[in-house]
Amino acid sequence: MTVTDWSPTDSVYQAQLRRAHEELRAQSVPDETPWPVRAPVLDSWRRSLAALPDGAGTARAVLEGDELARARRAHPFSAMLPLLRSRLIEPAVDAGLVVALGDAEGRLLWVEGRSSVTSRADAMGFAAGADWSEGAMGTSAPALALTTGSGIQVVGAEHFQEAVHPWSCSAVPVLDPRTGRTVGVLDVTGSADAVAPLVLPLLAATSRAVQEELRRQGPTASPPASAAVDLLLTGRRTPLLRCGEQEVALGGRHAELLTLLHLAGDGVRGAELAEQLHGTASAEGTVRAEVVRLRRVLAEASTLEIASRPYRLLGEVDSDLRRTRSALDRGDLDAALAASPGELLPGSEAPAIRRLRDRTGGHLRELVLERGTAAQLWAYAQRPEAAEDLDVLMAILQVAAPDAPERSAASARAQELRGEKG
Repeated sequence: MTVTDWSPTDSVYQAQLRRAHEELRAQSVPDETPWPVRAPVLDSWRRSLAALPDGAGTARAVLEGDELARARRAHPFSAMLPLLRSRLIEPAVDAGLVVALGDAEGRLLWVEGRSSVTSRADAMGFAAGADWSEGAMGTSAPALALTTGSGIQVVGAEHFQEAVHPWSCSAVPVLDPRTGRTVGVLDVTGSADAVAPLVLPLLAATSRAVQEELRRQGPTASPPASAAVDLLLTGRRTPLLRCGEQEVALGGRHAELLTLLHLAGDGVRGAELAEQLHGTASAEGTVRAEVVRLRRVLAEASTLEIASRPYRLLGEVDSDLRRTRSALDRGDLDAALAASPGELLPGSEAPAIRRLRDRTGGHLRELVLERGTAAQLWAYAQRPEAAEDLDVLMAILQVAAPDAPERSAASARAQELRGEKG
C-alpha cells in the first residue's frame, strides 16, 4: 500500500501508521517495500530507530534553572519576543494550542500555552529546557524542521514515540539571513488544530518576520566573533581557555574533558567518556560530577555550554589541536609546527588522551622526517618530546647545507647525546 490521496488526520491512515510502527521495530519489511508513510516521516523513523533502538518515552530536561536562563538570554529569539508574541504566541494560545520556541540544537527554550494544555504536554516532556532533537526524541515537527530545513507537519502516529501519538504539531526553521545558518525553530503543538491548513503559513510568515528583524538589526543580533572560544591544549604545563580578551587556566581533568568533547562533534555518552578518561565505564558517576564542575567554569568564563544525553559542547570553539590535525591532514608542516608548541596535554594519563597524543605526535614526526626541510626539522627538534630524538638530528645532517646553522647545531646535539649514551 502506498500513500496516495489521504489526510494525515484520517483514522484509516493513523491505523496504518500504528501497524507500520510495529513492522518497523520488528524490522520485518525490506527497505524497498512501499509503506503507507510519507517519505520524510519514514526517513526520520529509520534515523530515529538507529539513534533510539530502545525508545526514549518522554523527553528530559537538558537545561534547567540558571542554564536555561543563560540559554534564553543568549538566543536571538530573546530580543524578538514582542514580535513573536503578537504574531504567533498569542493567537495560537488563544486557539488552545501550545507554542514552543527552540534553538538550533532542538532544545525548547520557551513553551507557552494555557495551563490545562501545557500540563498535559509536560507529561511527555514537552517543556522548556527539554531536548526535542531527532536524536533525543525521534520524529516530531521541531526535529524534522531542523533536520530538513523546511516547514513540516507531523500528525499523531507519525511521531516516533508512542507517548506523542495523541498530539500533532507544525514547525518551521528560522535562519540567520546573513549567514544562512539555522538559529532556531518555531513550533505549534496540540490537537488536530495544530496542523490546520492555516498553521504552517502562520509559522512561515512569523519566521520571515524574525529573519527580517535579524537582517535589520545587523551584526549585533548575533554573538560577536570574540565570543568564540579557543582552547590551547598542546605543549603547555597549564592549558588555557581563551574567550575574547579573557584567559582562564584549566585544571587537568577539565582540559581532558574539553578536549574529548571538542573532538566528539556528535557528542559522547557518559559511560564512553568514563572509559576514555578513567579506563572503566563504572566511573560514569565520577564523570557526571566532573561535568557539573566544568559547566560552572564555562558559565563564568565563556560562551560554551555542555548539553547532556549525549554530552556535547554547544557554542563556537576552536583549538590548537584541531588546527594542528587539520594542517597535518593537508601536509602543511609549517602550519602544523606553528599551531602547537608540543604534545597534547603532556601531563595527562587519561587513556583516550594518551592515544590521541600518540597518534597526533606520531603523524607529525613521520611527516617531518619524510618531507621536512632543515629549518622545519630543527624547529621540530626544539619540541620537548624531540629533545633526544637522534633520528631527527641525523635527518637534519642529511638535508642541511654545509654552512647551514641547523647543521652545526644538530651535529653538536647529536654528539652530546651519543656521549651521554656512551
